Amino acid sequence: MNAMMSVYPVIFTKLNIRDIMQYSTRQYWNATAEIPSTRWFWKLQLVSWIGILLVTFLSLTLWHSPTEWPRFEPANTIFQCAVAFVLSVFLRPIFDIAWYSELAVRTVIYLLAVAVISGIWTLVRMEAYIRLSGEHSIWSEFGGWYYASLFVFLFWSALYCGVKYHILLQGEHKKMLEVAAVNEREQLRRLQAEAIANEAQLKMLRYQLNPHFLFNTLNSINALIRFQQADEAREMVVRLSDFLRLSLKESPMQKVELEREVQAVLLYLDIEKTRFADRLAVDLSIDETARHALVPSMLLQPLVENSVKYAIAPNELGGTIRIHAKSSGQRLLLEVQDSGCSEDCAGERNFQASSTGVGLKNVRERLSSLYPQNYRIEQQEKPDCGMSIRIDIPLEKSTHPTNETQGEVQ
Repeated sequence: MNAMMSVYPVIFTKLNIRDIMQYSTRQYWNATAEIPSTRWFWKLQLVSWIGILLVTFLSLTLWHSPTEWPRFEPANTIFQCAVAFVLSVFLRPIFDIAWYSELAVRTVIYLLAVAVISGIWTLVRMEAYIRLSGEHSIWSEFGGWYYASLFVFLFWSALYCGVKYHILLQGEHKKMLEVAAVNEREQLRRLQAEAIANEAQLKMLRYQLNPHFLFNTLNSINALIRFQQADEAREMVVRLSDFLRLSLKESPMQKVELEREVQAVLLYLDIEKTRFADRLAVDLSIDETARHALVPSMLLQPLVENSVKYAIAPNELGGTIRIHAKSSGQRLLLEVQDSGCSEDCAGERNFQASSTGVGLKNVRERLSSLYPQNYRIEQQEKPDCGMSIRIDIPLEKSTHPTNETQGEVQ
């Protein structure tokens, strides 16, 4: 159809008889020769007119026996169908040109074309019959002959429009599938690009997190060495090595069971317990369903680190860090809270409440990347200067739960 539009650039936008006359029939057939539907046209053209020919012979057989036929009747019937075949071929460019006009205009053009072609076919049929039979009186029966011709070409027109509409629908459906496939590929590429960008961002956040913890721990080891506490320093180095090995195995895009995440936190707290001894106490409360829920790796560690930094370290009496986790419907509820600090460090704790710090900021950004519009994180300051961080994320159950039991630090 694109080829036809290149031949009739004006006609397809607005029907104009003067413009139609500028193009020859040869140009039209050259343009439509490469259209796939053209092959179907010639096949259906042959089938339809052969069918009409057979129906005509069958009608003659029902009304008359072959012995009663005039000798010229079979040849005359074949001749009439051949003429109709040729005339219908000339209907095709008219129908194609008018196809893109408004419905009312198209209908009028189709009916006029069918009426004219039917009239021409009627005259040819009657003239051929007169020459073969010598009966000139049949001109009085022109109306009956014309009605039959009109019926045949209306049937042909309906068949042509139906097939053409079906082919166009198939073409539109194919285009829709191609557009959908292109859109799907574009969406897939866009999602892949977003995933790569998110992974790079999460890796950057993770690299920002680990040096912060490493800096604090190395300072603690340095202090132990300075005060000649070699055994404690050696033990702290071993635990630091175990913790780093565990944390570096996890990808920032990976989700792990909460039980495994808690084990990493306990390993971190063991390191801090070397610093604070009895000043640091930990209370764990995790229900059975939550133990095997999936959470982003290294999610709790920065929250616990904040509690150690702002609640335990500045308080001479130390304090307690509580880690609670439970399932509620299809949600996983996590909470990290501490017992607060003394009045002397209240100002510093107020600073923590007003500025989330690197660790908590990274947690927010990771949750935003992994659970867009489907998470909640709340920071609440308690009356005793304690801090509570609550996280609400979708509950994802592990398909391969571990059988290890969680540790406990008192």
